Amino acid sequence: MEDNRPTLTQYFVEQACPDNRFLEEMNNVIPWWEIEEWFKGHLKKERNKKSGRPPYPIILMFKIHLIQQWYNLSDRETEFQIQDRLSFRKFLGLSIEDKVPDATTIENFRHFLEARKLNKVLIAVLDKYFSQIGLIKKEGNIVDATFMRANSKPHVDPTKNSDVDASLGHKGFGYSGTVNMDKETKLVRATEVTPANVLDYKSTEAVILGDEKVLYADRGYAPSRKMMEEKYPQIVDRIMYKRQRGKKGSEYTPLDVFREHHNQQIAKERARVEHVFAAIKKIFNFTRLRYRGLERVTTKFESLIIAYNFYRLGFLMRKQGIAV
Repeated sequence: MEDNRPTLTQYFVEQACPDNRFLEEMNNVIPWWEIEEWFKGHLKKERNKKSGRPPYPIILMFKIHLIQQWYNLSDRETEFQIQDRLSFRKFLGLSIEDKVPDATTIENFRHFLEARKLNKVLIAVLDKYFSQIGLIKKEGNIVDATFMRANSKPHVDPTKNSDVDASLGHKGFGYSGTVNMDKETKLVRATEVTPANVLDYKSTEAVILGDEKVLYADRGYAPSRKMMEEKYPQIVDRIMYKRQRGKKGSEYTPLDVFREHHNQQIAKERARVEHVFAAIKKIFNFTRLRYRGLERVTTKFESLIIAYNFYRLGFLMRKQGIAV
């Protein structure tokens, strides 16, 4: 008969473990079983078994991946922190005697997500889950982008850049991450990553899901209004108007009173999307990319968004008075 009683070591770990309310909340609100089953479904489709399942439980590696996003840790830092912090071990379900995945194993899991583009699929799966539990009601969405600085500087000769996929935009050398956010809950429903020199509005179509009732965006997305009218006439356009440039050397043509008032009203709603970027950059302490190349950067941004959505889920559950 199996003895489920805790060992003396486990008892002392529980007593000495600091109270990490955030990780406790995440353990309670995230649907781990459903996510684990989803991962297993993808692993069954693997033809090459050697490149499939990692040597540790898939949900353990996913939890470690989330810790990296929430605390802005490199692979080596993550390995050390799990060994050093009892609260991390408790979140991961590891006892003091359990072996911790090393930095190479953590890196390989990230490549596993990257090679199969699982993050983008998971964002879509979570979007359906949030809709099913009544959080996302699809009343209105906001599209916006944030700049992500590359971990290298641009070379005078673009062909010699250490990150050949990054580009120089008006905010610097790096990439642009676009999100489609539910206006009411601030949960992100879709993402897109491009080099920084790609104009924001060119990512609009990539993040539109088609079930939005109203779409909000700032004046940088004004050129996408025509695309919206042609392909998504059912979506109410709440994109800010942009002042028209006159002849070279002349001033911008001011907006009329109606359009100026329109912009002022939309600006109040559109500003809600800044909460997503503030959480990623201020709370998760994300300041600069660790990886190079569009594929790896895309995986990183999508991972940050998944981690943000879980962080936001905890807040929404508390707001609704649901015990977590």
